[in-house]
Amino acid sequence: MNKSRSFEPKKISKVLKDFSDQKPLIKGLKNAKIEEFWHEEMGKNISAYTQSINISGKKLFIKIKSSTLKEELRYGEKKIIDILNKKLKQKSIDKIIFH
Repeated sequence: MNKSRSFEPKKISKVLKDFSDQKPLIKGLKNAKIEEFWHEEMGKNISAYTQSINISGKKLFIKIKSSTLKEELRYGEKKIIDILNKKLKQKSIDKIIFH
C-alpha cells in the first residue's frame, strides 16, 4: 500500500493565508496586534502600568496595576475602542474591561 502523493504547486501567498486563517492562530495574531496598538497609542506611561491584554469575543480585558489609572481609562473607554478598532480596520472590540 505504497501510495505516492502528488502535490500541486501553490503560491506562497495562498499557503500563508491558509496557514494564518487557522482559528487558534487568528486569535493569537489578533491579541498580538491589539497589544502592539495599545502600547503604541497609549504611550509609555500607561504601558508601564499595563500588566496584560487579552481579547475574548468582542471584549477586551486589560489588567492595569493602578486603580486610579483604571478609573481614568474607564472614562475614555469609547474613545479607546474607536482608536483600536480603527487601527485594526474592523469592529473587533465592543467593550473594554479594566481589571
